[in-house]
Amino acid sequence: MIIVGMEVEGINLSALTEVRIMRFQMKMLALILPTSIFLGLTLITHGVLSIVPMILLGLMYAHAVELQHQCLHNTAYRSKAWNRFVGVLLGMPLLVSFSDYQSSHMNHHRLLGTPEDKEFFNYGYQSLTTMKKLLLHLFMLNHYADVARYIAQSVTGKLTREGASPKVVRKIRQEYLLMGLMLVAFLAVTVVFKTFIILKLWLIPLMVGVPAHALIELPEHFGCDGRTTDVLKNTRTIKASKFAIWYTDGNNYHVEHHWLPSVPNDKFKDLHKYTEPGIYYLDSSYWSFYGKFLRHLIKAEKKGPWAPVQQPQSQPVAPLKAAAAASGAGDSVSRDSVKKNRE
Repeated sequence: MIIVGMEVEGINLSALTEVRIMRFQMKMLALILPTSIFLGLTLITHGVLSIVPMILLGLMYAHAVELQHQCLHNTAYRSKAWNRFVGVLLGMPLLVSFSDYQSSHMNHHRLLGTPEDKEFFNYGYQSLTTMKKLLLHLFMLNHYADVARYIAQSVTGKLTREGASPKVVRKIRQEYLLMGLMLVAFLAVTVVFKTFIILKLWLIPLMVGVPAHALIELPEHFGCDGRTTDVLKNTRTIKASKFAIWYTDGNNYHVEHHWLPSVPNDKFKDLHKYTEPGIYYLDSSYWSFYGKFLRHLIKAEKKGPWAPVQQPQSQPVAPLKAAAAASGAGDSVSRDSVKKNRE
């Protein structure tokens, strides 16, 4: 395991894993201000004109889940309590439980490249063989069927999670109950006041936010070599524009994220210069990836890893890969030495 604070030539791992709260606060401000504007515009516009702010609102709901993902890793704030509090709020518009996502996502990092790996959102990538199945995937029907079931199980007290502690299960249940209360409140407002305001402010934007989120996550591992635990081969990084980096909260640097999950998202670019020479699936843009994906879908090519975008250098990624190899892992960071940054 790479230990934060260990000496690695040319790299200050302690600096890379330092949580800078103001950076995330600025991201929150960049979420809240436009979201508030789009909410207001949705309320004051009517007919066809109101469609534009509703679409933009849905896109912001998807962006909020990307920020939630940073909270999952406790790299947004130094306190786990603050990461959860803000993370729960960020996931509410798209009905994403913070604690359930976090529990599953940590397993995803640990099991990536093994048969036991399973994405939290129940995407079913193996079924993406036709345009019809792509549409079903984009609206994440499997995930929202699961959400409805989890809310019901939380109400009846039957919700369980294999391998999770009672404390974690209790947190997950609380969050699904909160979602249930929110949905009941939305229904009550609609019926009592005979208004479609919830439809405009939440349900229609949800129909935009869900496929936007699915499209953000699609490139992460699709078409990569899922038969290996080497994150340089089973994960994709995309060279994106500044806007795309902001909107996805650095999710384009996904190899870097899996390489050192304790590095805050705003520092992925710094980490990229060390990993870039060894990445097999390094796309030049999101357009490049989606173009290849659509060609793959139209041709109905048989399932399997795509040809690597680049052939990595024969030498290990220096000096980071050498440190990872010497320590026995390339996808985790011990956080004991930076505990002060989390408390």
